[in-house]
Amino acid sequence: MVNMTTATDTHVQFIQSLYAAFSRGDVQTILDGLTPDVHWHSYIEPVIPWSGDFSTQAQVPKFFQAISENVDVLGFEPTEFVSEGDTIVSFGEFSCRVRSTGKSATTKWVFIWKFRGDKVCSYEHFQSPGLAPAFTV
Repeated sequence: MVNMTTATDTHVQFIQSLYAAFSRGDVQTILDGLTPDVHWHSYIEPVIPWSGDFSTQAQVPKFFQAISENVDVLGFEPTEFVSEGDTIVSFGEFSCRVRSTGKSATTKWVFIWKFRGDKVCSYEHFQSPGLAPAFTV
């Protein structure tokens, strides 16, 4: 069940469309929704290949490439959205199997999205520590 502060919130709907694009593997749709100078940072353990700073629209594809090259995504489930002005905070769960180790993991995440006009200008990713052990042998 997805809870929203306002069912008609256009920013929440936009983020939901980006999640649908991720599920389809449609990175271009995601890129089209970003400002050229987007701040894109994953504050997760360094052992995870998509950890770190992928700022600017030109660098964001490397974030998605790191995911697609290293894991089989088993689940990506947004569960809640909180909207305040130009900021959306979303919560959810991510499951994957790491190709190099064969280990599977499920972790909870929080994403903070900020908008400038109708485009995302900032994305920050925080995740529970459950994924890192799946990357170690």
